[in-house]
Amino acid sequence: MKLNVSVTLAAACAFSAGIAFASAASADEALQDGKIGFAMTHKNWAIYQTPDGKAECPNGLNDGPREQFDKLYPRDKKHTYIGTQLEREGEVWVPEKTPETHGLPFYEPQGKIGIGLDLDGKAGPEDFTSPDGKVAGIDNQISRAFGCVASYRGPDGSYRHFVQSYMQQYKYNRFLLEISGVDDLANDQDVTVTIYRGLDALLLDSAGNFIAGGTQRADHRWGKEFIKSTKGKIIDGVLTTQPIDVYIPETLARGAPKQFVRDWRVELRVTDDGAEGLMGGYLDIERLQNNLAQNWATHFRSYGQESIPSEYRSFIRNADAYPGEDGKNAFISSAWQIKFKQAFITHPPQAVAAGAPGNAEAASAASRE
Repeated sequence: MKLNVSVTLAAACAFSAGIAFASAASADEALQDGKIGFAMTHKNWAIYQTPDGKAECPNGLNDGPREQFDKLYPRDKKHTYIGTQLEREGEVWVPEKTPETHGLPFYEPQGKIGIGLDLDGKAGPEDFTSPDGKVAGIDNQISRAFGCVASYRGPDGSYRHFVQSYMQQYKYNRFLLEISGVDDLANDQDVTVTIYRGLDALLLDSAGNFIAGGTQRADHRWGKEFIKSTKGKIIDGVLTTQPIDVYIPETLARGAPKQFVRDWRVELRVTDDGAEGLMGGYLDIERLQNNLAQNWATHFRSYGQESIPSEYRSFIRNADAYPGEDGKNAFISSAWQIKFKQAFITHPPQAVAAGAPGNAEAASAASRE
């Protein structure tokens, strides 16, 4: 019996040592040839929330399509199908730019506390300050539209639930981020950050949690429009990047497959296991409204009490950048809370060949495939 115990203990020690060795080896391998890759595992609109929500939403949360429908068309009166359901659905797809005329209230978050990034380098009267008071001039006006909508509030909002579920279930439109030119993952004043659309499922453990170490193929054929590079720096483990215009691949199972973001940038705490932090930029309010309408039907928006016509009017009120032909701001500042897990990003041979100096013939051949 003693011998068996000793053997068991020895085996356990050896097993533990093996795990430690494997962990150390994977940490060393994560940064290869000055490169490290990450695959997005979480993405949610950056919404400031207190435990009971009363500080930011003193009037409560907004009504959704069903609640608004009951107020617009009381059940004790007779109505036509065209004058009710079709009329309201028409406002989802062709929303009015004018203020709400039906007497329906829409509550926007109150106060100056918010989450996000300073996109314009200025502290304006509508900007937010971080919850810890250390960062001022935060530009995240889209949180005015989403902040008191149940769908976007966590951790149980329907939008949050389904985005997370789709990340686990579907492998198309994966968001990849690769940092190259890295000398030190804790401090490096000059790195290059490139984003790609990936083609593979995320690596999960037996409980469905995202884990590091998987392989992701970057899409250089059909995903060329997603490939964009910018410069960045890492200070005390935090990566920040210079702003660029990008298309972000979306992970939703239905609807618009991409999202255009002007002046996109990130602020992420990076390790050899993953990255976590914020990304921000400006969204075209017309494109955003259309994307929202395509992603989920009104029936599904009702689960999270989200009214597209009311949100669209909030977009117009709070748009804060890039005026259109009419002189009114056409873009709205936005921020997302995001997480990544380390992944080994692979590239097809033709992409490597096409990038080689002087190899114009290979580049042309790759572009024709």
